[in-house]
Amino acid sequence: MKKIFLYTLMLGLFALASCDDETNPILELRKAAEFQPLAKTEFVFNKDNATQAFPTIKWARADFGVSAVVNYSVVLTNTDSKKSVVIGETGNAELQLTNAQMNAWMAKVGGYPGQTYNFTISLDVKAYDYANGPASNSLSFKAKPYDPKAVDWNFAYIAVSHPDWDYTSAFMIGDPDADGVYHGYAYFDADRLSYKVVDGKDVTKVLSKTTGTVAKKGFYEITVDASGNLTQSEPLSWAIIGDATSGGWSSDTKMDYDANARVWKVVTTLLNKEFKFRANSNWGINLGALKDKEGEIAGAVVPNGSNIKVMKAHAYIVTLDLCNADKPTYTLVETTVEQSSAEMFLPGSYQGWDPAAATCYKVTSPARDFTYSGVFYFPANTQFKYFDGGTWIGIPSSTDVAWNADHSNASFTINAKDSKDITIAYAGWYHVNVDTKKLTSTFVKSGWEIIGSATPGSWDKGTIMNYDPVTKLWSIDITLTDGEFKFRWDASWEINLGGALSGLTQGGDNLKITAGTYTVVLNPANNTATVTKK
Repeated sequence: MKKIFLYTLMLGLFALASCDDETNPILELRKAAEFQPLAKTEFVFNKDNATQAFPTIKWARADFGVSAVVNYSVVLTNTDSKKSVVIGETGNAELQLTNAQMNAWMAKVGGYPGQTYNFTISLDVKAYDYANGPASNSLSFKAKPYDPKAVDWNFAYIAVSHPDWDYTSAFMIGDPDADGVYHGYAYFDADRLSYKVVDGKDVTKVLSKTTGTVAKKGFYEITVDASGNLTQSEPLSWAIIGDATSGGWSSDTKMDYDANARVWKVVTTLLNKEFKFRANSNWGINLGALKDKEGEIAGAVVPNGSNIKVMKAHAYIVTLDLCNADKPTYTLVETTVEQSSAEMFLPGSYQGWDPAAATCYKVTSPARDFTYSGVFYFPANTQFKYFDGGTWIGIPSSTDVAWNADHSNASFTINAKDSKDITIAYAGWYHVNVDTKKLTSTFVKSGWEIIGSATPGSWDKGTIMNYDPVTKLWSIDITLTDGEFKFRWDASWEINLGGALSGLTQGGDNLKITAGTYTVVLNPANNTATVTKK
């Protein structure tokens, strides 16, 4: 039986080997594919001919001697940059593209606008899963690509990682006044990026004498003067402000940056009054309406321009486009998206129950999403209610504020009907959170904290200091290890103090300390602190 089994197995293996021996000759390439000449061999692409057809790329099919499924990959190569890309895959014997499509493929292989390059087109041929080599010939031609985003006035590219940069994704700044000064904005999506400013009409010419660098990702204002001097701003965050907004002329309504659309946007309710755009809560960088003798030019804004008038009180999608080569524009589009108010007030016993008084606390909702927050000091047994557009909101008469064991936080349900005053039994600074959709509110003990490698929570969690409402000083007795520390407000790095104890500064260097138990006292009004070993 063993001999019979062995004999049968050998016959099977012999049969399989015979099949393989017969397959290879059947798929043998008898004649390679062959290109037909292009109708023309020199091209200049531009906006006017973008929709026209590029000459059809045709070839005679490869011959394998049998009917086989053949796939043709058409490859474009920039012979100057030595870069290649597959521009099409087909089972047919031709490929059709528009000039715009071919222009886009050229950008993938290092074809910059306004420059003439030598290109070749070749074929990779596969029958079933077997690679069978290229076509017997290739096509050669010259072409000058163009940028479909190019503007009519003088402009320049922000060329990140120059000289190997991608013009298709590059931001543009402009010189619409033709005075030699290029100005505009660009967003950098990563830290520690470098760039040069390249002439949009001649990409071989670098306009900036120095290489620009950004330490942090963000949105920057960039200027190159007529002498090639490059300047850039700090990262910018844009907002709207004015009596048309809920914050009036004293408080920004922040906008969000849409990286895909490259615009700043906010959904907010506007009154039929006026507003402007400004960056980083600083009037030094603001945009207003561009006017001529007939009034506002619709959608156009300029630095330090006039107040923008809102003709109808309504909820709007407000969009600011700063990336059009220094011709910024804005749009107001009416929307039916439900929004909350931008702020609610907290009138109470601490200030006479007057929601209109300057002493009244208020929580804000920058996103107008029905969630509000703020940080305030409450004396013991303070009573208050929320006040939103004429509506008083308290706690249901059948419930009370629920505190945790150490009185560091509280949570409760809110209600506009059948409600009583909210009582904060324990004095302190609290981060107040309110959700008027879920009808909930929380108080979490907050204020100045000490944080760092020398503290119990290291850099992950701060230790809240104690507040004296009489002296307005913050203090704590704390055991520290060898290391560093800083002072931080409301568990956020947005406000932090370091540098020197005798003159603390926003974002200053870490403070060094040796191990021991200390009394630490912070005077944030004077930006000073003392650290005394016990």
